[in-house]
Amino acid sequence: MKWGIMSAANIAKKALIPALQRTEGAEVYAIASQSGKEKEIAEQFGIPITYNSYEAMLNNPEVEAVYIPLPNHLHKEWTKKAAQAGKHILCEKPAALTQADVSDMIETCNRNGVYFLEAFMYQFHPQHQKVKDLISGGAVGEVSLIRTSFSFNFSRDNYNIRLDAAKGGGAMWDVGCYGVHSALHLMNEKVMRVTGAANIDPDYKVDTTSSATLTLNNGTLIQVDCSFDSASRNTYEVVGAKGIITVHDAYRPDKKNHQGRITLENEKGIQEYAESGDQYSLQIRTFMEAVKNNSSLEQFHKETLRYIEAMEAIQKEILI
Repeated sequence: MKWGIMSAANIAKKALIPALQRTEGAEVYAIASQSGKEKEIAEQFGIPITYNSYEAMLNNPEVEAVYIPLPNHLHKEWTKKAAQAGKHILCEKPAALTQADVSDMIETCNRNGVYFLEAFMYQFHPQHQKVKDLISGGAVGEVSLIRTSFSFNFSRDNYNIRLDAAKGGGAMWDVGCYGVHSALHLMNEKVMRVTGAANIDPDYKVDTTSSATLTLNNGTLIQVDCSFDSASRNTYEVVGAKGIITVHDAYRPDKKNHQGRITLENEKGIQEYAESGDQYSLQIRTFMEAVKNNSSLEQFHKETLRYIEAMEAIQKEILI
């Protein structure tokens, strides 16, 4: 499959382009950027075709699929334009900033006969299926609480899009969304109530440290915390009546040589599980196989719509 990269975003350079190049059957065929960096990146990665406009790349019939790592507020516009140009779409998270926009994007893709997937790469690492298996096997008993944490600290010396309120910035949209998505990925239950709190930067008007609690219809509580002001963390914990599961590198095991580590503590003692997987490449493979086999990605769409609905509710709580 010939891929076009839409923008020179860091996530494309650091993660997706390398992952595409190590995934069998994927070819990074073109890159488009409006920042003037497309030729530099093309030279770095050996990409044959460059464009200084997104429209021009979408008009190339050789491009079969596009990866969209544009700012959050542009995802809807360019997903729809890519769909109308007949391109399959892998769109960076969050897919959009409202459930209505996500629905519109998915409907446009379906109407134009193209595939759409939100790029929550973490979920393709096998450690999360292992957690699901442990839960369903009764290793921790009935789950009462899931706690997720994702944070890092970065300099405010230069412009950072994460702090741009007009472009969907803020810690919850940037990293808190992983916690919300992953908890709902584990628990297929309806969110009944949402509360939240945040530290809002007085200059940028975005949340820089925030937390939210989601109450599910089965009584399970989900606690999500995230920050731009804290030491690096990317973990979650599943607490049940009989034990606790801890996933130590829940969202970025790629930084630990793709190695996931799970600890289970229950009446049998402490058990460690190691699960290895290239989550970025597995995401690409899943997407391309769906296109090739004409299989449905509807379950992923349902999860996207469900967590975006919760994220909208959280934003109303933390940005008061």
